[in-house]
Amino acid sequence: MRHYVRTPLLKQVFNGSGVRGPQFYLKYEFLQPSGSFKSRGIGYLILNEVEKAKARGSTIHVFISSGGNAGLAAAVASKAVDTKCTVVVPSTTKPHMISKIKNAGANVVLHGSHWQDADTYLRETAMKDLPAGEEPFYVHPFDDSRIWQGHSTMIDEIVEQLSQEGHSPLKIKGVISSVGGGGLYNGIIRGLERHGLADKIPMIAVETIGADAMTKSMEAGESVRLSEITSIATTLGASYIAQDSLDKAAKYKTKCFAQKDEEAVKACFKFLNDRNILVEPACAASLSLCYDIDTLEQIMQCNLTKDDIFIVIVCGGSSMTISDLEKVADELQIR
Repeated sequence: MRHYVRTPLLKQVFNGSGVRGPQFYLKYEFLQPSGSFKSRGIGYLILNEVEKAKARGSTIHVFISSGGNAGLAAAVASKAVDTKCTVVVPSTTKPHMISKIKNAGANVVLHGSHWQDADTYLRETAMKDLPAGEEPFYVHPFDDSRIWQGHSTMIDEIVEQLSQEGHSPLKIKGVISSVGGGGLYNGIIRGLERHGLADKIPMIAVETIGADAMTKSMEAGESVRLSEITSIATTLGASYIAQDSLDKAAKYKTKCFAQKDEEAVKACFKFLNDRNILVEPACAASLSLCYDIDTLEQIMQCNLTKDDIFIVIVCGGSSMTISDLEKVADELQIR
């Protein structure tokens, strides 16, 4: 059984990039079964665990804490393999997302003001006292090497798809991706390592200010835990970045960038206008660099040309409706 779908890699011309370059190829991960890249890794993990449980004559009950997208991915994957799923979400989770998780067949529990609160409650309370014969299976939303293995498959696809376009992966100037707790980042790095490209193609890891655990940790030279999430991009709101992510970021000289909420929201509307596709600010943080070549050149510390190729992971996400986005834009006074 497949836990994810092969997604397109499409060339996109952005306002401001057509004259000066560079070329942008977008990986459309919002087409995954759950609406985000998380179907790859979380689906991979749940499918494998269910198969192991069946082999030993057991039944598992999936438990996950999430700001939304990881929980939805777990719910969709669990439904596909007919296993129970409980998702604990913090109070910041949009009603729209809670409804999606419930509609996917999961039990939803609302607890705490941020992801760490939800995760503590999940492990210490929600996973206790299950019926006889039902094994609790804890799924971390990002800090698990098995999840990274699932996410890494997108790099296999990108290498093949670029080749079909007549491009060697060595022509890639960089891979632009949003980063929260580090699950997607680690998956991309693992895929690049598998193809011998991790030390040849830099990652540009994009966060939003107020959800910038990786940027702050890289600046401090050690793991920094955020006391609160103040960004509107709540699905980037992990209070810490996986240690493996920090180690790999230092090893491969990853370039971190913390974008303003306002610019991420503007990119949501620009991309909606360009492609008729609604993405949430956590995803649009990366897309914002496609509309701002000057900032991208500052990050890369070089002038970019039409021969330069960037891969942009359009990671997706289902946490916002257009009305939610319009409300945020009004609050930020940017429309």
